[in-house]
Amino acid sequence: MNLAIDIGNSFTHIAVFKDIKIVKTISFSSEDKIKFLSNIRSISKTYSVTKIGISSVKPNLNKYVRVFIKKYFKITPLIINNKTNLPIRIKVENSRTLGSDRICNAVFGYYQNKDKTNVLVIDLGTANKFDLLIKNGIYIGGIIAPGLNISAIALNLKTSKLPMVNIENLKSNAPLIGKNTYEAIQSGLINYMKAAIEGIVKNIKINYPGKLRIYLSGGSAKFIKNSNSFRYKYCENTVLYGINYILNYQKIKSAIL
Repeated sequence: MNLAIDIGNSFTHIAVFKDIKIVKTISFSSEDKIKFLSNIRSISKTYSVTKIGISSVKPNLNKYVRVFIKKYFKITPLIINNKTNLPIRIKVENSRTLGSDRICNAVFGYYQNKDKTNVLVIDLGTANKFDLLIKNGIYIGGIIAPGLNISAIALNLKTSKLPMVNIENLKSNAPLIGKNTYEAIQSGLINYMKAAIEGIVKNIKINYPGKLRIYLSGGSAKFIKNSNSFRYKYCENTVLYGINYILNYQKIKSAIL
């Protein structure tokens, strides 16, 4: 069994995989070290894990995570980065700065299509990320934009009177024209994101001709899932699947060598 750990800016997601199927998932705040420790201990007692992969966008937590993984599993985890053996080719400038979550999303997209079409993975979280692979498994880059929570915080902190809006209270069917300040902010957050995504997808199709498969993921995806003009497939956590695919690819690579 494989253990995939996705340490995001806001949340950590953990999944136990048997082959390519998830048998257990857990999510909690990335800052909650007690939750991490208790869940790692529990998984080590319950599942026979042989490989562990980590995608982390919080470098300050990496040493802590590695210590307890080695303690409870006696396994050195694979920390995913641009130097990891991958089934895709990365064609971006200064790939050292490329986030491991984006690498995992690209790998997820590759395995869904296996070179047949261009693939766009849209991951809506703390940051909204759009990652594009063109045919033959070439990852050429993407787009990073502020996510809903960052946008809500910025409106509150950088203005004198606008209130903080809890994104969990937002509605996917927010009215276009707000009749009060709260509704106006809600429309700005939800409808602005919807329109931006529509525009980005439209322009990617224009600039990269050919069939395009789109995958949607991330905590904020729930706000736009049923209101897009483009066709897509939803996956709850593309990063976790990407980590698992990368772990399995290490076995294939070793067999070839």
